[in-house]
Amino acid sequence: MFIEDSSSIAYRQLGSADGTVFSVPEFILRVDEADFHGWQLRYGEWTDFADRPGADGAAQALQLAVEEMLERVEYRGK
Repeated sequence: MFIEDSSSIAYRQLGSADGTVFSVPEFILRVDEADFHGWQLRYGEWTDFADRPGADGAAQALQLAVEEMLERVEYRGK
């Protein structure tokens, strides 16, 4: 799905409401509420990444969140 930068960012296993398990960086949380399903990046400004339509929508949203996180870490440092 994505390349993990294991040198400085810790990853953990998180599941979505449908039971899918993802390897997720420490700065990203899963949010499954009545009005929002997706990932929340909490590094700098908190940013939501809603699940995309389709079977792999959560994975696509996570990919976008990880890409944004890596850009912020590169810019700001960890």
